[in-house]
Amino acid sequence: MMPEEWPIAAAAADENAPARPVGRDRLSTVRIDFFLDPGARLTEQERALMTAMLRCLVGDIADEIRAALPNGATAANDEGNLAIIDALTSARLLDRLGLVRGLLRRADEERMATGAKARIGRRDARVIQGLVSHSDGAVAAAAMALIIARGRRRDRFGQCLLHFDDLPREEVRALVNSVAAALRADLTPRMGKAEADRLLSAATAQLLASHDSGSSLENLTATLVRLLDEEGDLDDERIGAAGIEGEMNFIAHALARRSGIAGDTALDELFSGDSNSVMTLLRMAGVGRETAAGLLAGIGDLLGIADPGQAIARFDSMSDADVADALSWLTADPAYKQAAAALGTNDGQRTL
Repeated sequence: MMPEEWPIAAAAADENAPARPVGRDRLSTVRIDFFLDPGARLTEQERALMTAMLRCLVGDIADEIRAALPNGATAANDEGNLAIIDALTSARLLDRLGLVRGLLRRADEERMATGAKARIGRRDARVIQGLVSHSDGAVAAAAMALIIARGRRRDRFGQCLLHFDDLPREEVRALVNSVAAALRADLTPRMGKAEADRLLSAATAQLLASHDSGSSLENLTATLVRLLDEEGDLDDERIGAAGIEGEMNFIAHALARRSGIAGDTALDELFSGDSNSVMTLLRMAGVGRETAAGLLAGIGDLLGIADPGQAIARFDSMSDADVADALSWLTADPAYKQAAAALGTNDGQRTL
């Protein structure tokens, strides 16, 4: 059951939504939607949260582009931003793997963190906050930078946001240029196509130059984890405590650091909903059985693990050779893994 505290971020209640069209124009979409696997579909909470995050992200980008234009070139307003989102959605310019993946990942993190904190009866992240007073100054500074960055990814109502810096460079470039193209229609009647294109190109370049992947939550978390590891302070106890608080990003990067795989790969495995993948990740990171059992008991169901007993049995039964095989696959080039999957030679191993 979803915790009641989890914000659904719905823009409007169902009774206030506009009437839906009827007739055969909807048939192709309905046929696809009707036969989707119910277990793979977004919940209403996920859909509402991802929609809210996308609207805020696109709106912020549109406002930044407008701010870089000459005064009076175009006015910033919520209705204009919603029109941009509608236009980009209709043109399928927002249907990008990296963008949707980022939205879904943030929604998953929010769901798990909220569920975990509800169980322990507190909302504060004490594991991360406690590191601000760490004896090593670099660790303390990295923890503070992460806490500040998290605060910037909440709106005034506490709703989580996906920040511009959290997206990969190629996704940012595509999204910023798409928003600029949508703004073109407002500018051309006032100043002509050539001048509009010149101004929008300059504004786009200025905004893209401000993108800082080093300030993403993932990179800030990875930096904190690296510094803790260098101090010899990335032990099972800290990982287990972070898990009980639902600090999924921290756990994933901690496991990645200890196993020698990429942080994104660890996040994908942790969020896979597959108990074998999660247990393999824990074994690769050298997590002890007691910590693994504690994570299963505390947040196993939030990770999609329905049978903790079967999962811990898998953890126990894995040989060193099994762990080495899994590590070899996860560290292979993504292009290689995708090709192996296409050729049917990946033996069912995950490619994402």
